[in-house]
Amino acid sequence: IGMSILIVDRHPSYLHEDKGATSLLMLPLGSRSYLDYIISAVGDGSEVIVVPTPGAEDDYSDRLHSMTSASFKVVEPSQLGEVLSGFDAESMVLVIDAGQCPTTGFREAVSRIDDCTYRGATHVIAMGDGTERARERIVRDPEGHVRHVQRLFQGASWPQVANTQSCMTLAPADALSQISFSCLADLRTKLGRRGVLQRDVPLRCGVVDLHTQEDALQLAELLMAMAFRRAHRLGYSRKGKHVLVGRDCWVDKSARLIGPVIVHDDVIVEENATIIGPTVVGSGSRIGANSVVAQSVLAGGAVVEENATVRHLVSSGGESKASIVISSDTEEIFKSLDFDPYDSMTGMEGSAAEKLPAHQKRVQMGIKRAIDAVVSLGVLIVFAPLLLIVAVIIKLESRGPLFFVHHRESKGGKEFPCLKFRTMVKGAHAQQKELYAQSDVDGPQFKIDDDPRVTRVGAFLRATNIDEIPQFFNVLLGQMSIIGPRPSPFRENQVCVPWRRARLSVRPGITGLWQICRSPDRSGGDFHEWIFYDTIYVKQFSLWLDVKIFAATLLTLGGRWSVPPPWIVRVHPYKMNQLPNPSTAQAG
Repeated sequence: IGMSILIVDRHPSYLHEDKGATSLLMLPLGSRSYLDYIISAVGDGSEVIVVPTPGAEDDYSDRLHSMTSASFKVVEPSQLGEVLSGFDAESMVLVIDAGQCPTTGFREAVSRIDDCTYRGATHVIAMGDGTERARERIVRDPEGHVRHVQRLFQGASWPQVANTQSCMTLAPADALSQISFSCLADLRTKLGRRGVLQRDVPLRCGVVDLHTQEDALQLAELLMAMAFRRAHRLGYSRKGKHVLVGRDCWVDKSARLIGPVIVHDDVIVEENATIIGPTVVGSGSRIGANSVVAQSVLAGGAVVEENATVRHLVSSGGESKASIVISSDTEEIFKSLDFDPYDSMTGMEGSAAEKLPAHQKRVQMGIKRAIDAVVSLGVLIVFAPLLLIVAVIIKLESRGPLFFVHHRESKGGKEFPCLKFRTMVKGAHAQQKELYAQSDVDGPQFKIDDDPRVTRVGAFLRATNIDEIPQFFNVLLGQMSIIGPRPSPFRENQVCVPWRRARLSVRPGITGLWQICRSPDRSGGDFHEWIFYDTIYVKQFSLWLDVKIFAATLLTLGGRWSVPPPWIVRVHPYKMNQLPNPSTAQAG
Protein backbone atom coordinates (compact mmCIF):
# COMPACT_ATOMS: atom_id res chain seq x y z
CA ILE A 1 0.00 0.00 0.00
CA GLY A 2 1.47 3.37 -1.01
CA MET A 3 1.16 5.46 2.12
CA SER A 4 2.99 7.25 4.90
CA ILE A 5 3.17 5.86 8.44
CA LEU A 6 2.30 7.93 11.50
CA ILE A 7 3.25 6.30 14.82
CA VAL A 8 2.04 7.95 18.00
CA ASP A 9 4.34 7.15 20.94
CA ARG A 10 3.05 6.66 24.48
CA HIS A 11 4.48 6.98 27.96
CA PRO A 12 2.37 4.93 30.40
CA SER A 13 2.70 5.52 34.12
CA TYR A 14 4.68 2.35 34.83
CA LEU A 15 7.60 3.77 32.81
CA HIS A 16 7.98 6.73 35.23
CA GLU A 17 8.44 10.40 34.45
CA ASP A 18 12.08 10.84 35.44
CA LYS A 19 14.60 12.47 33.14
CA GLY A 20 15.64 10.13 30.36
CA ALA A 21 12.86 7.65 31.10
CA THR A 22 11.90 5.25 28.34
CA SER A 23 8.80 5.51 26.13
CA LEU A 24 6.92 2.55 24.66
CA LEU A 25 8.71 2.74 21.31
CA MET A 26 12.07 2.45 23.10
CA LEU A 27 11.18 -0.71 24.99
CA PRO A 28 13.19 -3.83 24.05
CA LEU A 29 10.37 -6.22 23.19
CA GLY A 30 11.77 -9.47 21.87
CA SER A 31 15.08 -9.09 20.06
CA ARG A 32 14.72 -5.43 19.09
CA SER A 33 13.01 -2.21 20.05
CA TYR A 34 9.25 -1.86 19.73
CA LEU A 35 9.74 0.90 17.11
CA ASP A 36 11.97 -1.37 15.02
CA TYR A 37 9.33 -4.11 15.21
CA ILE A 38 6.54 -1.77 13.98
CA ILE A 39 8.56 -0.27 11.12
CA SER A 40 9.74 -3.67 9.89
CA ALA A 41 6.13 -4.88 9.87
CA VAL A 42 4.47 -1.94 8.07
CA GLY A 43 7.18 0.46 6.86
CA ASP A 44 8.26 -1.18 3.60
CA GLY A 45 10.07 1.93 2.34
CA SER A 46 7.28 4.31 3.32
CA GLU A 47 7.88 7.67 4.97
CA VAL A 48 7.63 7.16 8.74
CA ILE A 49 6.70 9.93 11.18
CA VAL A 50 6.95 9.44 14.95
CA VAL A 51 4.97 11.70 17.26
CA PRO A 52 6.41 11.75 20.81
CA THR A 53 4.38 12.31 23.94
CA PRO A 54 4.13 15.95 25.02
CA GLY A 55 7.14 17.09 27.07
CA ALA A 56 9.60 14.54 25.66
CA GLU A 57 13.27 15.21 26.46
CA ASP A 58 15.55 17.00 23.99
CA ASP A 59 17.49 13.80 23.30
CA TYR A 60 14.32 11.83 22.46
CA SER A 61 15.03 11.73 18.73
CA ASP A 62 18.68 10.70 19.18
CA ARG A 63 17.79 7.91 21.60
CA LEU A 64 15.08 6.60 19.29
CA HIS A 65 17.36 6.65 16.23
CA SER A 66 19.96 4.66 18.14
CA MET A 67 17.48 1.80 18.51
CA THR A 68 16.78 1.12 14.83
CA SER A 69 18.50 1.44 11.47
CA ALA A 70 15.18 2.31 9.81
CA SER A 71 14.61 5.82 8.50
CA PHE A 72 12.05 8.05 10.24
CA LYS A 73 11.60 11.59 11.49
CA VAL A 74 10.27 12.90 14.77
CA VAL A 75 7.55 15.56 14.59
CA GLU A 76 6.26 17.34 17.69
CA PRO A 77 2.45 17.14 18.23
CA SER A 78 2.13 20.90 17.77
CA GLN A 79 3.83 20.71 14.35
CA LEU A 80 2.04 17.62 13.02
CA GLY A 81 -0.81 19.51 11.31
CA GLU A 82 1.60 21.73 9.43
CA VAL A 83 3.69 18.75 8.26
CA LEU A 84 0.64 16.80 7.06
CA SER A 85 -0.77 19.82 5.21
CA GLY A 86 2.31 19.71 2.98
CA PHE A 87 1.44 16.21 1.73
CA ASP A 88 -0.10 15.65 -1.71
CA ALA A 89 -3.88 15.84 -1.94
CA GLU A 90 -4.08 12.12 -2.69
CA SER A 91 -1.75 11.04 0.14
CA MET A 92 -2.96 8.49 2.66
CA VAL A 93 -1.54 8.08 6.16
CA LEU A 94 -1.62 4.94 8.28
CA VAL A 95 -2.04 5.94 11.93
CA ILE A 96 -0.71 3.53 14.56
CA ASP A 97 -1.10 4.04 18.29
CA ALA A 98 1.93 2.49 20.02
CA GLY A 99 -0.29 1.65 22.98
CA GLN A 100 -2.51 -0.68 20.93
CA CYS A 101 -0.86 -3.74 19.36
CA PRO A 102 -2.93 -6.42 17.58
CA THR A 103 -2.16 -9.91 18.84
CA THR A 104 -1.67 -11.16 15.27
CA GLY A 105 0.90 -8.43 14.58
CA PHE A 106 0.83 -5.21 12.58
CA ARG A 107 1.70 -6.93 9.30
CA GLU A 108 -1.47 -9.01 9.43
CA ALA A 109 -3.52 -5.92 10.32
CA VAL A 110 -2.18 -3.96 7.35
CA SER A 111 -2.94 -6.86 5.01
CA ARG A 112 -6.64 -6.38 5.79
CA ILE A 113 -6.57 -3.03 3.97
CA ASP A 114 -6.78 -4.41 0.43
CA ASP A 115 -8.72 -1.63 -1.29
CA CYS A 116 -6.32 1.22 -2.04
CA THR A 117 -8.89 3.16 -4.09
CA TYR A 118 -11.17 4.00 -1.14
CA ARG A 119 -10.62 7.67 -0.34
CA GLY A 120 -12.29 7.72 3.06
CA ALA A 121 -10.93 6.48 6.38
CA THR A 122 -10.48 2.73 6.95
CA HIS A 123 -10.44 1.45 10.53
CA VAL A 124 -8.99 -2.02 11.17
CA ILE A 125 -11.07 -3.35 14.06
CA ALA A 126 -10.03 -6.22 16.33
CA MET A 127 -13.13 -8.38 16.75
CA GLY A 128 -11.59 -10.76 19.26
CA ASP A 129 -9.98 -14.13 18.73
CA GLY A 130 -13.05 -16.23 17.95
CA THR A 131 -15.58 -18.35 19.79
CA GLU A 132 -13.07 -19.27 22.50
CA ARG A 133 -13.61 -15.95 24.24
CA ALA A 134 -16.35 -15.98 26.85
CA ARG A 135 -17.82 -13.56 29.32
CA GLU A 136 -19.97 -14.38 32.30
CA ARG A 137 -22.81 -12.05 33.19
CA ILE A 138 -24.46 -12.20 36.61
CA VAL A 139 -28.16 -11.31 36.58
CA ARG A 140 -29.55 -10.03 39.89
CA ASP A 141 -33.04 -9.14 41.07
CA PRO A 142 -33.98 -5.69 42.52
CA GLU A 143 -32.95 -6.89 46.00
CA GLY A 144 -29.47 -7.77 44.73
CA HIS A 145 -29.87 -11.54 44.89
CA VAL A 146 -28.27 -13.56 42.08
CA ARG A 147 -30.98 -14.99 39.85
CA HIS A 148 -28.78 -16.74 37.30
CA VAL A 149 -25.42 -16.58 35.53
CA GLN A 150 -25.21 -16.18 31.75
CA ARG A 151 -22.15 -17.35 29.85
CA LEU A 152 -21.90 -15.47 26.57
CA PHE A 153 -19.67 -16.82 23.83
CA GLN A 154 -18.26 -14.86 20.96
CA GLY A 155 -19.59 -16.22 17.71
CA ALA A 156 -23.00 -16.99 19.19
CA SER A 157 -23.40 -13.62 20.90
CA TRP A 158 -20.41 -11.57 19.77
CA PRO A 159 -22.02 -8.10 20.10
CA GLN A 160 -21.96 -8.51 23.89
CA VAL A 161 -18.56 -10.15 24.01
CA ALA A 162 -16.34 -9.11 21.11
CA ASN A 163 -13.24 -7.06 21.88
CA THR A 164 -13.99 -4.36 19.31
CA GLN A 165 -10.97 -2.07 19.44
CA SER A 166 -9.21 -0.15 16.69
CA CYS A 167 -5.82 -1.54 15.68
CA MET A 168 -4.95 1.17 13.16
CA THR A 169 -6.57 3.73 10.87
CA LEU A 170 -5.80 4.63 7.25
CA ALA A 171 -7.02 8.16 6.54
CA PRO A 172 -6.46 11.00 4.00
CA ALA A 173 -3.56 13.24 4.99
CA ASP A 174 -5.56 16.44 4.39
CA ALA A 175 -8.25 15.30 6.85
CA LEU A 176 -5.66 14.44 9.50
CA SER A 177 -3.93 17.80 9.10
CA GLN A 178 -7.03 19.63 10.30
CA ILE A 179 -7.66 17.76 13.56
CA SER A 180 -5.86 16.74 16.72
CA PHE A 181 -6.67 13.47 18.47
CA SER A 182 -5.70 11.68 21.66
CA CYS A 183 -6.27 8.07 20.56
CA LEU A 184 -7.69 6.03 17.66
CA ALA A 185 -11.21 6.13 19.10
CA ASP A 186 -10.98 9.93 19.33
CA LEU A 187 -9.64 10.06 15.78
CA ARG A 188 -12.64 8.08 14.56
CA THR A 189 -15.07 10.49 16.23
CA LYS A 190 -13.39 13.62 14.88
CA LEU A 191 -13.14 12.27 11.34
CA GLY A 192 -16.88 11.61 11.47
CA ARG A 193 -17.57 15.16 12.64
CA ARG A 194 -15.65 16.49 9.65
CA GLY A 195 -17.80 14.41 7.32
CA VAL A 196 -15.06 12.02 6.25
CA LEU A 197 -16.44 8.76 4.88
CA GLN A 198 -15.47 5.82 7.10
CA ARG A 199 -15.57 2.03 6.98
CA ASP A 200 -14.57 -0.81 9.30
CA VAL A 201 -12.45 -3.80 8.31
CA PRO A 202 -12.64 -6.69 10.80
CA LEU A 203 -9.56 -8.51 12.06
CA ARG A 204 -10.00 -11.72 14.02
CA CYS A 205 -7.65 -11.07 16.91
CA GLY A 206 -7.37 -9.29 20.23
CA VAL A 207 -5.50 -6.14 21.18
CA VAL A 208 -2.61 -5.87 23.63
CA ASP A 209 -3.13 -2.65 25.60
CA LEU A 210 0.37 -1.46 26.43
CA HIS A 211 -0.96 1.10 28.87
CA THR A 212 -0.87 -1.71 31.43
CA GLN A 213 2.35 -3.32 32.61
CA GLU A 214 0.86 -6.83 32.39
CA ASP A 215 0.09 -6.42 28.69
CA ALA A 216 3.56 -5.06 27.96
CA LEU A 217 5.01 -8.23 29.47
CA GLN A 218 2.56 -10.28 27.40
CA LEU A 219 3.63 -8.60 24.14
CA ALA A 220 7.32 -9.12 24.98
CA GLU A 221 6.63 -12.82 25.42
CA LEU A 222 4.73 -12.99 22.11
CA LEU A 223 7.61 -11.37 20.23
CA MET A 224 10.24 -13.61 21.81
CA ALA A 225 9.09 -16.60 19.77
CA MET A 226 9.78 -14.64 16.57
CA ALA A 227 13.21 -13.66 17.87
CA PHE A 228 14.35 -17.24 18.41
CA ARG A 229 13.41 -18.12 14.82
CA ARG A 230 15.56 -15.37 13.31
CA ALA A 231 18.33 -15.05 15.91
CA HIS A 232 21.15 -15.79 13.42
CA ARG A 233 20.15 -12.77 11.32
CA LEU A 234 20.13 -10.39 14.29
CA GLY A 235 23.64 -11.04 15.55
CA TYR A 236 22.65 -12.99 18.66
CA SER A 237 24.44 -16.09 19.89
CA ARG A 238 22.68 -18.98 21.57
CA LYS A 239 23.66 -19.87 25.13
CA GLY A 240 21.26 -22.77 25.39
CA LYS A 241 18.05 -23.73 23.62
CA HIS A 242 16.08 -20.74 24.88
CA VAL A 243 18.72 -18.11 25.69
CA LEU A 244 19.98 -15.47 23.24
CA VAL A 245 22.86 -13.14 24.10
CA GLY A 246 23.82 -10.07 22.05
CA ARG A 247 27.18 -8.58 21.16
CA ASP A 248 29.79 -7.38 23.67
CA CYS A 249 28.02 -8.83 26.70
CA TRP A 250 29.75 -10.11 29.81
CA VAL A 251 27.94 -12.90 31.62
CA ASP A 252 29.69 -14.37 34.65
CA LYS A 253 30.12 -18.15 34.59
CA SER A 254 28.26 -18.48 37.87
CA ALA A 255 25.18 -16.62 36.57
CA ARG A 256 22.08 -18.67 35.75
CA LEU A 257 19.93 -17.85 32.71
CA ILE A 258 16.74 -19.91 32.61
CA GLY A 259 14.99 -19.35 29.27
CA PRO A 260 13.32 -17.97 27.44
CA VAL A 261 15.71 -15.05 27.95
CA ILE A 262 16.98 -12.45 25.45
CA VAL A 263 19.95 -10.32 26.48
CA HIS A 264 20.63 -7.33 24.21
CA ASP A 265 24.06 -5.83 23.46
CA ASP A 266 26.55 -4.49 26.05
CA VAL A 267 24.88 -6.09 29.07
CA ILE A 268 26.76 -7.08 32.22
CA VAL A 269 25.47 -9.99 34.30
CA GLU A 270 27.51 -10.33 37.49
CA GLU A 271 28.32 -13.38 39.63
CA ASN A 272 25.52 -15.58 40.96
CA ALA A 273 22.84 -13.47 39.28
CA THR A 274 19.73 -15.32 38.12
CA ILE A 275 17.55 -14.38 35.14
CA ILE A 276 14.33 -16.35 34.71
CA GLY A 277 12.29 -16.09 31.53
CA PRO A 278 10.36 -14.86 29.84
CA THR A 279 12.69 -11.89 30.33
CA VAL A 280 14.22 -9.30 27.99
CA VAL A 281 17.27 -7.32 29.14
CA GLY A 282 17.84 -4.10 27.18
CA SER A 283 21.18 -2.82 25.89
CA GLY A 284 23.66 -1.44 28.40
CA SER A 285 21.86 -2.86 31.45
CA ARG A 286 23.67 -4.23 34.49
CA ILE A 287 22.42 -7.13 36.59
CA GLY A 288 24.12 -7.02 39.98
CA ALA A 289 25.65 -9.92 41.87
CA ASN A 290 23.27 -12.31 43.66
CA SER A 291 20.23 -10.55 42.17
CA VAL A 292 17.17 -12.16 40.61
CA VAL A 293 15.32 -10.90 37.52
CA ALA A 294 12.21 -12.93 36.77
CA GLN A 295 9.62 -12.51 34.02
CA SER A 296 10.41 -8.86 33.34
CA VAL A 297 11.44 -6.37 30.67
CA LEU A 298 14.44 -4.17 31.48
CA ALA A 299 14.81 -1.17 29.19
CA GLY A 300 18.23 -0.04 28.00
CA GLY A 301 20.53 1.14 30.77
CA ALA A 302 18.55 -0.42 33.60
CA VAL A 303 20.44 -1.22 36.80
CA VAL A 304 19.50 -4.03 39.15
CA GLU A 305 21.62 -3.65 42.25
CA GLU A 306 23.26 -6.45 44.21
CA ASN A 307 21.01 -8.84 46.17
CA ALA A 308 17.89 -7.24 44.68
CA THR A 309 14.91 -8.87 43.02
CA VAL A 310 12.89 -7.65 40.05
CA ARG A 311 9.83 -9.69 39.15
CA HIS A 312 6.91 -9.12 36.76
CA LEU A 313 8.00 -5.54 36.07
CA VAL A 314 8.80 -3.28 33.13
CA SER A 315 11.78 -1.10 34.02
CA SER A 316 12.36 2.31 32.47
CA GLY A 317 16.12 2.17 32.72
CA GLY A 318 18.17 5.05 31.35
CA GLU A 319 19.18 7.93 33.59
CA SER A 320 16.15 7.33 35.80
CA LYS A 321 17.68 4.02 36.97
CA ALA A 322 14.08 2.95 37.42
CA SER A 323 14.82 -0.73 37.70
CA ILE A 324 12.34 -0.67 40.58
CA VAL A 325 14.55 -2.70 42.87
CA ILE A 326 12.56 -4.68 45.40
CA SER A 327 14.24 -6.18 48.42
CA SER A 328 12.85 -9.64 48.88
CA ASP A 329 13.75 -13.14 49.95
CA THR A 330 15.01 -14.91 46.84
CA GLU A 331 13.61 -18.23 48.03
CA GLU A 332 10.11 -16.77 48.25
CA ILE A 333 10.39 -15.42 44.72
CA PHE A 334 11.06 -18.89 43.36
CA LYS A 335 8.09 -20.26 45.29
CA SER A 336 5.68 -17.71 43.82
CA LEU A 337 6.78 -17.93 40.18
CA ASP A 338 4.06 -18.72 37.68
CA PHE A 339 3.39 -22.38 36.92
CA ASP A 340 1.94 -24.12 33.89
CA PRO A 341 -1.82 -24.53 34.54
CA TYR A 342 -1.89 -27.24 31.89
CA ASP A 343 0.33 -29.47 34.03
CA SER A 344 -1.58 -28.69 37.21
CA MET A 345 -4.83 -29.58 35.50
CA THR A 346 -3.82 -32.87 33.92
CA GLY A 347 -1.08 -34.14 36.20
CA MET A 348 0.99 -34.87 33.11
CA GLU A 349 4.48 -33.64 32.36
CA GLY A 350 7.08 -34.17 29.68
CA SER A 351 4.76 -33.36 26.82
CA ALA A 352 5.82 -34.88 23.51
CA ALA A 353 4.17 -31.96 21.73
CA GLU A 354 6.33 -29.50 23.66
CA LYS A 355 9.51 -31.44 22.89
CA LEU A 356 8.81 -31.71 19.15
CA PRO A 357 10.13 -28.80 17.09
CA ALA A 358 7.37 -27.06 15.15
CA HIS A 359 8.42 -28.48 11.78
CA GLN A 360 8.52 -32.03 13.15
CA LYS A 361 5.08 -31.62 14.63
CA ARG A 362 3.76 -30.43 11.25
CA VAL A 363 5.35 -33.46 9.58
CA GLN A 364 3.74 -35.82 12.09
CA MET A 365 0.36 -34.15 11.58
CA GLY A 366 0.77 -34.56 7.82
CA ILE A 367 1.63 -38.24 8.19
CA LYS A 368 -1.35 -38.69 10.51
CA ARG A 369 -3.67 -37.17 7.91
CA ALA A 370 -2.26 -39.44 5.15
CA ILE A 371 -2.75 -42.52 7.34
CA ASP A 372 -6.32 -41.42 8.13
CA ALA A 373 -7.16 -41.11 4.44
CA VAL A 374 -5.66 -44.48 3.46
CA VAL A 375 -7.10 -46.44 6.40
CA SER A 376 -10.58 -44.90 6.15
CA LEU A 377 -10.76 -45.67 2.43
CA GLY A 378 -9.68 -49.26 3.11
CA VAL A 379 -12.23 -49.71 5.91
CA LEU A 380 -15.08 -48.39 3.75
CA ILE A 381 -14.15 -50.74 0.91
CA VAL A 382 -13.72 -53.82 3.14
CA PHE A 383 -16.91 -53.23 5.09
CA ALA A 384 -19.03 -52.13 2.13
CA PRO A 385 -21.03 -55.42 2.09
CA LEU A 386 -21.70 -55.12 5.85
CA LEU A 387 -22.78 -51.51 5.48
CA LEU A 388 -25.25 -52.52 2.77
CA ILE A 389 -26.75 -55.30 4.93
CA VAL A 390 -27.06 -52.97 7.95
CA ALA A 391 -28.74 -50.32 5.80
CA VAL A 392 -31.36 -52.82 4.60
CA ILE A 393 -32.09 -54.06 8.15
CA ILE A 394 -32.49 -50.52 9.51
CA LYS A 395 -34.97 -49.68 6.78
CA LEU A 396 -36.95 -52.87 7.33
CA GLU A 397 -37.27 -52.42 11.11
CA SER A 398 -38.44 -48.79 11.40
CA ARG A 399 -39.32 -45.76 9.38
CA GLY A 400 -36.92 -42.88 9.19
CA PRO A 401 -33.61 -41.89 7.62
CA LEU A 402 -30.78 -44.37 7.26
CA PHE A 403 -28.23 -42.14 8.96
CA PHE A 404 -28.38 -39.99 12.06
CA VAL A 405 -26.65 -36.73 11.10
CA HIS A 406 -25.63 -34.46 13.94
CA HIS A 407 -23.52 -31.31 13.57
CA ARG A 408 -20.32 -31.48 15.59
CA GLU A 409 -17.26 -29.20 15.78
CA SER A 410 -13.99 -30.12 14.10
CA LYS A 411 -10.56 -28.48 14.17
CA GLY A 412 -10.82 -24.73 14.69
CA GLY A 413 -14.52 -24.96 15.61
CA LYS A 414 -15.64 -25.64 12.05
CA GLU A 415 -18.92 -27.55 12.08
CA PHE A 416 -19.42 -30.73 10.07
CA PRO A 417 -22.21 -33.33 9.72
CA CYS A 418 -21.11 -36.31 11.84
CA LEU A 419 -22.52 -39.56 10.42
CA LYS A 420 -23.83 -42.59 12.31
CA PHE A 421 -26.27 -45.33 11.45
CA ARG A 422 -29.66 -44.43 12.95
CA THR A 423 -30.15 -46.52 16.11
CA MET A 424 -33.29 -44.82 17.45
CA VAL A 425 -36.88 -44.31 16.40
CA LYS A 426 -37.75 -41.41 14.14
CA GLY A 427 -37.96 -38.11 16.06
CA ALA A 428 -35.89 -39.40 18.98
CA HIS A 429 -33.89 -36.19 19.25
CA ALA A 430 -37.04 -34.21 20.01
CA GLN A 431 -37.78 -36.50 22.97
CA GLN A 432 -34.40 -35.90 24.62
CA LYS A 433 -35.55 -32.84 26.57
CA GLU A 434 -38.27 -34.86 28.31
CA LEU A 435 -35.77 -37.58 29.28
CA TYR A 436 -32.97 -35.24 30.39
CA ALA A 437 -33.75 -35.65 34.09
CA GLN A 438 -33.00 -39.39 33.76
CA SER A 439 -29.50 -38.85 32.31
CA ASP A 440 -26.90 -41.12 33.90
CA VAL A 441 -23.98 -38.78 33.15
CA ASP A 442 -23.08 -35.32 34.35
CA GLY A 443 -22.08 -32.28 32.33
CA PRO A 444 -23.75 -31.28 29.06
CA GLN A 445 -23.76 -34.75 27.46
CA PHE A 446 -26.80 -37.05 27.64
CA LYS A 447 -26.99 -40.82 28.14
CA ILE A 448 -29.34 -43.24 29.88
CA ASP A 449 -29.33 -47.02 30.19
CA ASP A 450 -32.18 -48.83 28.47
CA ASP A 451 -33.04 -45.76 26.45
CA PRO A 452 -36.65 -46.31 25.25
CA ARG A 453 -35.89 -44.59 21.96
CA VAL A 454 -33.33 -47.20 20.86
CA THR A 455 -34.54 -49.80 18.37
CA ARG A 456 -33.70 -53.52 18.64
CA VAL A 457 -31.29 -53.31 15.71
CA GLY A 458 -29.94 -50.06 17.14
CA ALA A 459 -29.07 -51.75 20.44
CA PHE A 460 -27.01 -54.36 18.58
CA LEU A 461 -25.29 -51.73 16.44
CA ARG A 462 -24.36 -49.72 19.52
CA ALA A 463 -23.06 -52.76 21.42
CA THR A 464 -20.79 -53.71 18.52
CA ASN A 465 -19.87 -50.11 17.53
CA ILE A 466 -21.03 -50.85 13.98
CA ASP A 467 -23.16 -47.70 14.11
CA GLU A 468 -19.95 -45.61 14.04
CA ILE A 469 -18.47 -47.12 10.85
CA PRO A 470 -20.03 -44.35 8.66
CA GLN A 471 -17.79 -41.89 10.50
CA PHE A 472 -14.96 -43.17 8.33
CA PHE A 473 -16.59 -41.05 5.58
CA ASN A 474 -15.94 -38.04 7.84
CA VAL A 475 -12.34 -39.20 8.30
CA LEU A 476 -11.87 -39.59 4.55
CA LEU A 477 -13.15 -36.03 4.02
CA GLY A 478 -10.75 -34.64 6.63
CA GLN A 479 -13.47 -33.66 9.09
CA MET A 480 -12.39 -36.25 11.65
CA SER A 481 -9.41 -38.43 12.45
CA ILE A 482 -9.27 -42.07 13.51
CA ILE A 483 -7.63 -41.05 16.82
CA GLY A 484 -8.57 -37.87 18.67
CA PRO A 485 -10.93 -36.26 21.18
CA ARG A 486 -14.57 -37.32 21.11
CA PRO A 487 -16.52 -35.23 18.56
CA SER A 488 -19.03 -33.00 20.31
CA PRO A 489 -21.44 -30.23 19.30
CA PHE A 490 -21.08 -26.51 19.89
CA ARG A 491 -23.34 -26.59 22.97
CA GLU A 492 -21.21 -29.12 24.83
CA ASN A 493 -17.97 -27.38 23.92
CA GLN A 494 -19.05 -24.12 25.54
CA VAL A 495 -19.11 -25.49 29.07
CA CYS A 496 -15.34 -25.19 29.53
CA VAL A 497 -13.60 -22.58 27.35
CA PRO A 498 -9.93 -23.58 27.97
CA TRP A 499 -10.84 -27.19 27.26
CA ARG A 500 -12.55 -26.13 24.04
CA ARG A 501 -9.45 -24.29 22.85
CA ALA A 502 -7.30 -27.37 23.45
CA ARG A 503 -9.53 -30.07 22.00
CA LEU A 504 -10.45 -28.05 18.89
CA SER A 505 -6.77 -27.58 18.04
CA VAL A 506 -6.88 -31.12 16.57
CA ARG A 507 -9.46 -33.11 14.62
CA PRO A 508 -11.91 -35.19 16.69
CA GLY A 509 -11.51 -38.95 16.52
CA ILE A 510 -13.57 -42.13 16.25
CA THR A 511 -11.61 -43.46 19.22
CA GLY A 512 -9.29 -41.77 21.68
CA LEU A 513 -7.69 -41.70 25.09
CA TRP A 514 -10.97 -41.11 26.93
CA GLN A 515 -12.65 -44.13 25.32
CA ILE A 516 -9.94 -46.56 26.48
CA CYS A 517 -8.95 -45.03 29.86
CA ARG A 518 -12.24 -43.79 31.35
CA SER A 519 -13.51 -45.27 34.59
CA PRO A 520 -14.95 -48.83 34.50
CA ASP A 521 -18.41 -47.58 35.49
CA ARG A 522 -19.53 -46.56 32.00
CA SER A 523 -23.05 -45.67 33.13
CA GLY A 524 -21.90 -42.80 35.32
CA GLY A 525 -19.40 -41.11 33.05
CA ASP A 526 -17.82 -38.05 34.57
CA PHE A 527 -17.65 -34.89 32.45
CA HIS A 528 -14.43 -33.83 34.20
CA GLU A 529 -12.95 -37.19 33.28
CA TRP A 530 -13.78 -36.52 29.65
CA ILE A 531 -12.04 -33.12 29.83
CA PHE A 532 -9.13 -34.70 31.68
CA TYR A 533 -8.27 -37.25 28.99
CA ASP A 534 -8.93 -34.95 26.02
CA THR A 535 -6.49 -32.33 27.30
CA ILE A 536 -3.87 -34.99 28.02
CA TYR A 537 -4.15 -36.25 24.42
CA VAL A 538 -3.72 -32.78 22.93
CA LYS A 539 -0.79 -31.96 25.19
CA GLN A 540 1.09 -35.20 24.57
CA PHE A 541 0.20 -35.74 20.92
CA SER A 542 2.58 -37.86 18.83
CA LEU A 543 2.22 -40.58 16.22
CA TRP A 544 3.49 -43.10 18.77
CA LEU A 545 0.70 -42.10 21.15
CA ASP A 546 -1.83 -42.66 18.33
CA VAL A 547 -0.36 -46.12 17.70
CA LYS A 548 -0.75 -47.04 21.38
CA ILE A 549 -4.34 -45.77 21.51
CA PHE A 550 -5.24 -47.67 18.33
CA ALA A 551 -3.70 -50.91 19.67
CA ALA A 552 -5.49 -50.48 23.01
CA THR A 553 -8.80 -49.92 21.20
CA LEU A 554 -8.42 -53.20 19.32
CA LEU A 555 -7.31 -55.16 22.39
CA THR A 556 -10.21 -53.85 24.49
CA LEU A 557 -12.75 -54.35 21.66
CA GLY A 558 -13.53 -50.68 21.38
CA GLY A 559 -12.92 -49.78 25.02
CA ARG A 560 -15.02 -52.44 26.76
CA TRP A 561 -12.67 -52.29 29.73
CA SER A 562 -10.27 -49.61 30.95
CA VAL A 563 -6.57 -49.40 30.22
CA PRO A 564 -4.39 -47.91 33.02
CA PRO A 565 -3.36 -44.41 31.82
CA PRO A 566 0.39 -44.94 32.60
CA TRP A 567 0.39 -47.67 29.94
CA ILE A 568 -0.46 -45.06 27.32
CA VAL A 569 0.88 -41.68 28.51
CA ARG A 570 3.76 -40.44 30.64
CA VAL A 571 2.81 -39.65 34.21
CA HIS A 572 4.83 -37.81 36.81
CA PRO A 573 5.49 -40.32 39.64
CA TYR A 574 4.20 -38.17 42.47
CA LYS A 575 0.93 -37.56 40.61
CA MET A 576 0.19 -41.23 39.96
CA ASN A 577 -2.32 -41.34 42.78
CA GLN A 578 -4.40 -38.63 41.09
CA LEU A 579 -5.13 -40.67 37.98
CA PRO A 580 -7.81 -43.07 39.30
CA ASN A 581 -9.93 -40.02 40.19
CA PRO A 582 -9.61 -37.61 37.27
CA SER A 583 -12.95 -36.04 38.17
CA THR A 584 -11.09 -34.15 40.89
CA ALA A 585 -8.98 -32.36 38.28
CA GLN A 586 -9.81 -28.71 37.82
CA ALA A 587 -11.19 -28.02 34.38
CA GLY A 588 -9.78 -24.52 34.09
